[in-house]
Amino acid sequence: MKLYQTKKIFIIITNMYNEISNRPPYFPMMIDIKDKKVLIIGGGHVGARRAETLLRCGAKITAVSKNFCDEFPENKNAEKILRDFNPDDITNDFEFIIAATNNREINNLIHKISHEKNIPVNVSDNKNECDFFFPSLISQGSIAVSVCSAGTSKTLTRKLSDRLRKIWNSWVNDEIKNK
Repeated sequence: MKLYQTKKIFIIITNMYNEISNRPPYFPMMIDIKDKKVLIIGGGHVGARRAETLLRCGAKITAVSKNFCDEFPENKNAEKILRDFNPDDITNDFEFIIAATNNREINNLIHKISHEKNIPVNVSDNKNECDFFFPSLISQGSIAVSVCSAGTSKTLTRKLSDRLRKIWNSWVNDEIKNK
């Protein structure tokens, strides 16, 4: 039954993927970001979700925004700087940059500066300016799987992730019991 469910999920992903894009999928590289420094520019809901995921994976974040939403995480590994973005905020001290403001021109500037400094950047409002995408992360302890549509369909990513979340813990527990 598990095997059938696994195949069914991959069949769904393949069929939907082919309907959305003709390009190959992005390579799903899992990297260790424990104690790595990440800069998030923007304190709204998107920035908060990115911060939450990064903190969950062990990153140390610096977030710059003139406003932070209530959901923005409070954490010993999250420094919040309450002010407008300054181009000098982007330094080579950071492993990567997240542009999550509600201002297209500022996000584009963040993209340009990051590229000039050879720092990978994720731009929340323009998939064409992203060096990487934030997948939906489903995990139990260190066992993780992710779903990503390379920016083509947030709805599809969310639906597939929600389905996986419903069964993921039981799958992991079954495999641990059967090893």
